[in-house]
Amino acid sequence: MENNHVIDNRKVVLEVDNLKKHFTSGTGKNKLIVPAVDGVSFNVYEREVFGVVGESGCGKTTTGRTVMKLYSATEGTVKLNGDIISAGYKGIERQIEEVKKEAKKRLIEVDKHAEGVHTINEELKYNLIDAEYQLKQLKAEHKEKLKELRKPLDDYRNESYRIKNSYELEVAKIEHRYNLAVEKVKSTTINAVEEEYKQEVSRNKLGFSRKTDGLKSSAALEKDVIEQRLKDLKAHYDEIFRELEEKYKPLIAEAEGKISSKSTANHEIKALTAEKKNQIAAEKKLYKDSLAKLKKPNATAIKKTISDEKSKQKEEINKSKNSIAELKKKAKEAVSKVPSNNDLGVDLAELEIQKKEISNWQKEEINKLRNKITEYKEVNKSQAALETSRKMQMIFQDPISSLNPRHTVEEIIGEGLVIKGGYTKDQIKDKVAEMLEKVGLQSSYATRYPHEFSGGQRQRIGIARALIMDPDFVIADEPISALDVSIRAQVINLLHNLKDELGLTIMFIAHDLSVVRFFCDRIAVMYYGRIVEMADSEELFNNPMHPYTKSLLSAVPQPDPDYEKNRIKIDYNPATAHDYRHDMPVLREIVPGHSIFVNNAEFEQIKKEYFETTEGLGDVQ
Repeated sequence: MENNHVIDNRKVVLEVDNLKKHFTSGTGKNKLIVPAVDGVSFNVYEREVFGVVGESGCGKTTTGRTVMKLYSATEGTVKLNGDIISAGYKGIERQIEEVKKEAKKRLIEVDKHAEGVHTINEELKYNLIDAEYQLKQLKAEHKEKLKELRKPLDDYRNESYRIKNSYELEVAKIEHRYNLAVEKVKSTTINAVEEEYKQEVSRNKLGFSRKTDGLKSSAALEKDVIEQRLKDLKAHYDEIFRELEEKYKPLIAEAEGKISSKSTANHEIKALTAEKKNQIAAEKKLYKDSLAKLKKPNATAIKKTISDEKSKQKEEINKSKNSIAELKKKAKEAVSKVPSNNDLGVDLAELEIQKKEISNWQKEEINKLRNKITEYKEVNKSQAALETSRKMQMIFQDPISSLNPRHTVEEIIGEGLVIKGGYTKDQIKDKVAEMLEKVGLQSSYATRYPHEFSGGQRQRIGIARALIMDPDFVIADEPISALDVSIRAQVINLLHNLKDELGLTIMFIAHDLSVVRFFCDRIAVMYYGRIVEMADSEELFNNPMHPYTKSLLSAVPQPDPDYEKNRIKIDYNPATAHDYRHDMPVLREIVPGHSIFVNNAEFEQIKKEYFETTEGLGDVQ
């Protein structure tokens, strides 16, 4: 078999540029925007398997669905074989706002008075970032301090509740055991077999009565037929009652000799009641003793300490707020002292001409961007984009819900060909049979329904449905996550063989890192809608550089007891791992082919760590 799995880095099959997908919820002040995918860019080359990994909720599936056009892109473009098939224009709307800001900036540059005011306001804005951050940190520290001061009271209350709940639970258990014992004693004073006999007779009498009423009210039978059936029914039930009497009469007589007297039963119940009271009293004593052992904190002293701390914190908060107010006050005073254009000797007539030129530039740029929005809208609904999109197919995560339960396998797999058109029923039937054989299923399965197959077989049907369209690009969205471990191996081996046989280009979405390492050529690691690291498979596993990638890899178990015993899990908290207040991160290459999402300060540090790590392994090209 010819091996077609040779990556052609000269031909880009899929090109994703600044792709964003934001979901919105609510309106007005309650409007919430969730950036599920927030600016991802990557290329997938011909015959390459490009892996996308990350924990649940990182945006990898949403990325695949947006590329597939199952979701409309908020921003960015998706190209397949060089043709735009999907484009989001919300970003262009933001570019319009950027043009307006740029126009405002240019107006400030030509207006000396406005420039002076802007400089002061920008300096204030920069200073406020630090001041408001410090205020936020101060409030968090205060909250922790008060929590620590309240801890003795909270601990005492929680322990008191625990002791009380334990006591009430034990009392409830005693009551329950007592009730069961009393019921058991009472049951010895009656003939249980006789009660069972009466219930059987009552049940059969009810059945006889209902059937008799049904026959009497029948309008479909003749009167003499009804009378005969009533006689037969009565004879049948008389026989049942006779058999019940014969069965239970000796049993009732035998049970009669075992019945206890009521006086004996009352004596036993009194003994049980006394025992219950003693047990409850013992539990109550234990409860009181446990409470007495608890060291009760000095609530008055603690509350006073908390009150003093709150007063102190209030002063610190007010001091911080006053410093912010002072910054604003000084800025306001500085603005009031900025000389006017007239005082600065600005040619006001020339200034008006420059303002008009800037206004005209703004209108031209905005019109260009609006035309681009119109172009993108036309692309999204164009027939050409639809035809190109058909060369891209998807294998879905859930092999159960992704198959129509009312369609046969032949209808499911052949549906794409029916929609595309140009095929006869016999041609579709032959292609479906061929594809079933290719994915390891018998062609005779075409007449069956999805519920007649196992999970692994259903996923093979999903793979066949994607491949029958002869796609240039396949998105495999966690195709093995819903399957058993043994079935996962079968499906992965199938995909591995098909990618070599058919020369497939695949975007493989998963969270099983061991599978991704085995199956993929390059890997992108996603976190909160962004790609935080991207590199060749072995390079990523051998030299992970982003803190999240390190955390993700540290969570992968190994079939080695000694390794597992000493494995250290690396925690990742972006709030403490990064400081992006002034220096924002971007995806940049640390070495060719290995990119990380970091800011300038992090980039220099990580680059140094990278070369220290790889020292002695040869020159890094």
